[in-house]
Amino acid sequence: MENGYSSEITNNNPFAFLNNDEVQKYFANLNIDLLKGTHIDESHYYHFYLLENYFNELKDYYFTLYKLKLDKKTFENKTYYFLNFFLESKGVLSATTRHKELSPIQTITAITLLNMYYERQFEKYKIVSFSEIREKIEQSEFGHLYRKAFFKNPNRKVFSSKEWATVRTNIKNVITDFEQLGWVEKVTILNENDFNFVLKHTIHRFQLLYEYEITNLEVFLKSLKLEDDE
Repeated sequence: MENGYSSEITNNNPFAFLNNDEVQKYFANLNIDLLKGTHIDESHYYHFYLLENYFNELKDYYFTLYKLKLDKKTFENKTYYFLNFFLESKGVLSATTRHKELSPIQTITAITLLNMYYERQFEKYKIVSFSEIREKIEQSEFGHLYRKAFFKNPNRKVFSSKEWATVRTNIKNVITDFEQLGWVEKVTILNENDFNFVLKHTIHRFQLLYEYEITNLEVFLKSLKLEDDE
């Protein structure tokens, strides 16, 4: 079974901790979330509790069965957990159907959200709306490159309601993906033209993974333009 769960586990087994009642109650769902790439923080109360209290046991479990590294990071005094690949291997998730890098649109959106996170650094709840993202696309110093990425047209500055509706849908789909990753939460539809959500500190993981793209944003966005023009 994918969750490695068995009623036949004995105390002589390295996975004997799975016999504990509290582990049996919550582990199956925790395992599913970790394997699909979710970053677990204190908002996932019971999952976070298991990771806090059985970290070493779970670390051995994922290394033994999946050749994956159970990892944790602390950002702004908050800890979060996730599964990571070892440098020399992607473990049993090495098939491209079971892991993937962010798409260009996801990457651009995440960079925008990361900047907005830091703009809200001293706010308890970092709430972002699509209308604010739209403002970034329209008014950012990289606006022409954003328009190339989202509209495939860097020169136009005015777009129809239908064109914006398509972009809104695309970004909403990205936010849904990020919600699964645990980078955002509480996605709320405000009206037919707008929605908002809460940015989480776990978006720090994106910053670690995409340092080059973040540091060289203009180069990255221009490279997308060149790829599109080929």
